[in-house]
Amino acid sequence: MTSQAFARVAVKPGMLPNADSPVLLNRDIRRGTSRAEMSIFGDDRWNLSPAIFENHLNAVSLNFQLVPERFRHFAKVYIWFELNCDEGQVILRRASIEGLLAVYTMVSQLRIARTFLTWLDERGFPTVSAVTPEDLGHFLESVQDAEMTHDHRCNVLQAVRRIWAFRDMLPPDGRLPEMPPWGGKDSRILLGKSERRAENRTPRIPEATMAMTLFWALRFVQDFGDDLVAVMDEARPLAGLHPGRFSQRGRTALRDLRTGGRGSLAPHVDALIAEFRRTGRPLPGRIGADGSLELDWPYLGKLLDCTSNGLKNHGGHDQRFRASGLPIILGDFLAVQPTGQLDGNPWMERFRNRDARTLTRMLSTACFIVICYLTGMRPGEALNLRRGCASRNKATQLWEVSGLKWKGAVDENGAKIPEGHHRDDPWIAAEVVALAVSVQERLHDADMLFPPSLLIPNQRKGKSRSFSPVNDDLNDFVAWVNTYCKENGRNDAIPIDSNRITARRFRRTLAWFICRRPRGLVAAAIQYGHLQVQITQGYAGTYASGFPDDMAFERWLARLDELEEAERRLKNGEKVSGPAADAYRSRVTGGCQKFAGRVLRTGKEARHVMANPSLQIYPGKGMTCVFAAATALCELSPGLDDARYTPDIDDCRPGCLNIVRTEENIDELRAEADRLRVTVDDEASPPIRLRRERQRLTYLEKIIDDHTGPPA
Repeated sequence: MTSQAFARVAVKPGMLPNADSPVLLNRDIRRGTSRAEMSIFGDDRWNLSPAIFENHLNAVSLNFQLVPERFRHFAKVYIWFELNCDEGQVILRRASIEGLLAVYTMVSQLRIARTFLTWLDERGFPTVSAVTPEDLGHFLESVQDAEMTHDHRCNVLQAVRRIWAFRDMLPPDGRLPEMPPWGGKDSRILLGKSERRAENRTPRIPEATMAMTLFWALRFVQDFGDDLVAVMDEARPLAGLHPGRFSQRGRTALRDLRTGGRGSLAPHVDALIAEFRRTGRPLPGRIGADGSLELDWPYLGKLLDCTSNGLKNHGGHDQRFRASGLPIILGDFLAVQPTGQLDGNPWMERFRNRDARTLTRMLSTACFIVICYLTGMRPGEALNLRRGCASRNKATQLWEVSGLKWKGAVDENGAKIPEGHHRDDPWIAAEVVALAVSVQERLHDADMLFPPSLLIPNQRKGKSRSFSPVNDDLNDFVAWVNTYCKENGRNDAIPIDSNRITARRFRRTLAWFICRRPRGLVAAAIQYGHLQVQITQGYAGTYASGFPDDMAFERWLARLDELEEAERRLKNGEKVSGPAADAYRSRVTGGCQKFAGRVLRTGKEARHVMANPSLQIYPGKGMTCVFAAATALCELSPGLDDARYTPDIDDCRPGCLNIVRTEENIDELRAEADRLRVTVDDEASPPIRLRRERQRLTYLEKIIDDHTGPPA
């Protein structure tokens, strides 16, 4: 997967690059990269793409023309060292910095360093070496007063520290004072702690919007997929990709079109007319310049691999079509007939060639939604999946999806592995995810599962679709569905989100659904109670994935909401009963007082706080568990987001001392009792069932009576 275009060289103090020095001297390079694609030090724009292995990322380059001219050469020397210094250098450890920066990070690193260099240029500093500790103090004050976020201020100061860390490598006129900047004080001391809220700043997609988006994505994959794969198979040749119909002109493959005047075209016209007659298809038509219906010559030209003008004006082909007796209708319809059903009727009347690209892109977008959302993958991980990534584990009988990861992909020395790392533990997926992978594979023949283009999948060989087009696709998908619903009088449109839908919002939304709707049916058949186990154990079982942090934050927020609602009901006089009633009141009141307004900054903090006894309250069906492991009678289960033990609400035992019943629980029991009375009063009920239901009814009536009676 990787290659090295140049022999690695140990970069040491005093070794400065010259104009011909390779920019990516000591970086791994994508296999197949030519020398012509490699930038040299003398270039003012450096192409970093050869060292970027994430297939979904766009071309990456550094533009040094944006750096003030007097500091341009210094910036290039500094960035060159950042790119090529051996990891673990003492110069980095001097600034408490570990390892090399990722190649992609150099884009932001240069941009942030420009803040410092522009400040020097505006104040007339001739060189970096002219800066004194006092000047750095003035720069700190400037940063503190600047209109920028706290995080950006920290990044600017860190960039200056990195420049200082390389002082022994840099030329004399590029060295900051020997004393560490700002006395070596940390940014938290210099700028104060961040006031960033604990909650994930990525907004989740509203429940109704996400549920209906997933609902329609499943429809595309399960119900419309076969139709649209057939549409792609028929439409691809019409886009200039007919087998054997190419001529090589320069570096670009162009269609070798027949000329309408050639006599050899007549048999093809006759064969096409015969095919239309055999399949019962009308001839395609369009509105002409005079407003009348005429043959759609451009579409017929695509079907015959010839120029439309030649087909229309030469060889008498116009007369052949009109003499066929076939009707002409408005539209460039394909031969593929819809087979997918929606509410018992075909979901489309017929398919037009002009709509083929849009419809197949909507199908591909639906596949992405199903795969990315229902596995909890990061969007970049989903976009880097390859053909054949889904398989069924014969031992566990579960579907697995294999792929690469970049987050946390480091070698034994802690350095980032640029080409990523194959996941040791595959994503565990629902069967519909495997179906989505299969449908997407049938849409093209590229190696990447999501190529840049479906019609020309190898246009950027080895690359995949990037973030921006995917996000456009997601919003276009919602718009297409809603237009379809409006035109067909349907009431199941997707509610519009006030924010633009992006793939990055999926993981946050999935964590919310798992925590807030653990047993709810989502998207008309996807059981999140089941997916919760698959996703949190199969995907997020490794903390490097980052998903347990999302889960911990969502559980924390959900638990606070539950505590607040419980306290409100208690203050309004709600009666609670059961052996754990006193513990319930104490935990609800104490938990709200203790945790209201508390700010958490990491998933680790959230998991630690969740272990507090005041938060160990678990609503169940007809009961609420005030959990205490020492007295629990159920089978304790490891928590899905950390190592704590949690109760098994589905295995609640009647005699457990942790049970409390709220008014909501009693209402649930009353509803069950009402259903049982119908069975008990039915003389036709089987005797065995009658005895069982009568015993259950007696048990429930005692619980209800104990709750409604005077307090113990």
